[in-house]
Amino acid sequence: MEQKQEPRKQGFGRRAPSASLGLLIFAFGVSAGFLVAFSGLGVLDEGTGVILIIFLAVLMFIAALGLVLFVFRKPLWRRLFGLAETQLELFAGPLSDVAKGAVDRDPHRATEAARDLVNMALARYAWVSTRRWVIGSLTGLIAAMAAFAGTALLFRQNELLGAQNTRIDTQIAQLDQQIALDDYNVQLAEAARNAQLVVEITNIAQALGQAADRRTGPVETAEDFVAVLDPVADLPRGLVLRIASASQATKPYKFLQTGIRPENHNAMMQAAMALRPDLPQTRVQMAQAFRWPELQTGTRLIDRPASPERGQLLRALTASGLRELEVLNFYGMDLSYAYAPGIRLFLISSQMGQFSYADFSFANVLETKMQGAWLSHVRFTQAYLRDSDFGALPGELVKPPFSGELPFFNTQLDGADFTDAVAERVGFVGAHAMAANFDGATLIAPDFRYATLAAATFRGAALINAQFEGADLRSVDFDGAVVTGAGFLDTLTETAAPETFRADRYTLAEISPAEAIARIDSLYRYLDADTLQTLAGENGLYIVTRTSPFEN
Repeated sequence: MEQKQEPRKQGFGRRAPSASLGLLIFAFGVSAGFLVAFSGLGVLDEGTGVILIIFLAVLMFIAALGLVLFVFRKPLWRRLFGLAETQLELFAGPLSDVAKGAVDRDPHRATEAARDLVNMALARYAWVSTRRWVIGSLTGLIAAMAAFAGTALLFRQNELLGAQNTRIDTQIAQLDQQIALDDYNVQLAEAARNAQLVVEITNIAQALGQAADRRTGPVETAEDFVAVLDPVADLPRGLVLRIASASQATKPYKFLQTGIRPENHNAMMQAAMALRPDLPQTRVQMAQAFRWPELQTGTRLIDRPASPERGQLLRALTASGLRELEVLNFYGMDLSYAYAPGIRLFLISSQMGQFSYADFSFANVLETKMQGAWLSHVRFTQAYLRDSDFGALPGELVKPPFSGELPFFNTQLDGADFTDAVAERVGFVGAHAMAANFDGATLIAPDFRYATLAAATFRGAALINAQFEGADLRSVDFDGAVVTGAGFLDTLTETAAPETFRADRYTLAEISPAEAIARIDSLYRYLDADTLQTLAGENGLYIVTRTSPFEN
């Protein structure tokens, strides 16, 4: 028998291990990362140790299995295939034996050689496939761990970013509070500066009282306290200039809200009902009926700058008996931003007065003339006005020391707020009241002839025998208003300024006096059903409903 040649020791060409299994396991790692993405980072946080142990256990198991197979490959191969080496050079011997057996016509020899060749091929394939599986598994597991770790780190980073954003939001809120406190400090510093001028206003009030004493003599009865001063005859020019200078020296600022004003009966009723938390349904019904806002808690500033000092000055002027303020207005008295809620303005004449942004909420205004005055954004919220005039000022009616060279002087009421006010026989003839707010107000015989009311609102207001001849009614909102007469819309179309009112935006429906009073709080506070029916007369009461937006 021929001796087998010793196998050559040189290595043979090696192919790169298959990456299919590694790609499969890598895909598993990426999929696990997406699973974590959609299931939440909490799952990863809770099971990180278990997942890591599983990965390491599988990795160590495959590595150990590969090491065992590598160390004991020869005994295993010899036991399974009868061969310990399967190098490519060893395939030449069986192949040559098969060829010789075929040439020599020796079937036994050819069969034995073929069997050795098959065993050698199977052993070679088993070793190569096992090695590829071990290497591919290790590569895939390492890649999967890298992918999974990257996903975990990414979501951990997102969690930390979320926590950082929360801290940033907290810091921003604290900065906002700091800014608000700084604003408080600035406003309170301005208040402190204006407080120094209160002494001057008090001295002015004392001087006005002395002028009243000179005019009426000693006070003996209560009627003697009622004085009427002539600013020309009774006030020295120096005092007039002091009044004008003091009004200009005081500046508007924001100050702390002082809670509910005693004139605001609606707010006081809301605060009273807040003491009964066991009546939630009743409170909800009353809140809807009286349009209660949410109760504010904590310390806060008023919503816009105001000047209590100017309001105090106006109170001193009216209390001293001054009724005609034209001389003071001529010398530059500035009462804009005056803060005087609840003030009583009786028989006051203030042509050309400066009252823009003044706050006269809850005021009582009787027979007062403010024609030609600047009243932009003035507040008459829940005020009571009667027989007063805010219309344009004809030139021939201008009082000295102003001159009436112009045909008329406009009254500026742009943005004025008459919300929930009650006004009887108040004139707005020719006034410029763009975007004025009359929501919820009760207006009895108001005169809006030739007034500019573009963009004004009368939502939920009561308009009893109102006049709108020649008025500019572009984009005026009458939604929810209670009016008199079934022909209200047709009358507006015919008598208002041409092409400024569109009746097709509204519909009318009849309403009873009791229903009207139940809908409008100012009506409820001021009129009963019988009086309202008497005022409406045979015209009847109707509610207006807007059916289309203004942009159409």
